[in-house]
Amino acid sequence: MPMSALVPPAGDPVAHRQFEQKSSYDYPYLLAYANREFGDDLPPLPLPPWLMFHRIIEISATGGAHNLGFAIAEYDITPETADWFFRYHFKRNPIMPGALGIDGVFQLGGIFLPWIGARGMGMAISFGGGKFRGMVTPDSRIVQFRVDVNQLKFPSSLSTVKVDGRVTCDGKLIYEMYDFAVGVKSQSKAA
Repeated sequence: MPMSALVPPAGDPVAHRQFEQKSSYDYPYLLAYANREFGDDLPPLPLPPWLMFHRIIEISATGGAHNLGFAIAEYDITPETADWFFRYHFKRNPIMPGALGIDGVFQLGGIFLPWIGARGMGMAISFGGGKFRGMVTPDSRIVQFRVDVNQLKFPSSLSTVKVDGRVTCDGKLIYEMYDFAVGVKSQSKAA
């Protein structure tokens, strides 16, 4: 898709759909979100190929490791989706960069805030750390991201969520992360 198809021409009015709080989201809905079809007051998700999930299979404000909510998303490894990173990382030993796993946790934690109602500018704030225990290779099929909310500050002028993350590849734990914080700063409109 040409880049011009992703961004409306300057000055053209854009009619926005209403973002719905659902328990799961498919890829077309996530693409619509990343393309800002739900408005500019929602913190953005990156566009493909940087969007690190093809579907959110479950998101909830209750449950999870700390009973403050959780979200689970999946990314399909196919020749089309994986070619952009396997080709360059590393020659004769292709693996998905660990930074993409980290970013997937930030993205999934980040969508939790607008899902509960936060509006404004989104940002990664901090991360506590983590461990890499495995890798994603070209013969992998599904990478699953899970975040468990361990702290939530909402509503606020800077709403924040802190999550612990787990990334599995074909059912095997490959990354464990803790204390990833994402925020949404409300943007007041001038009168």
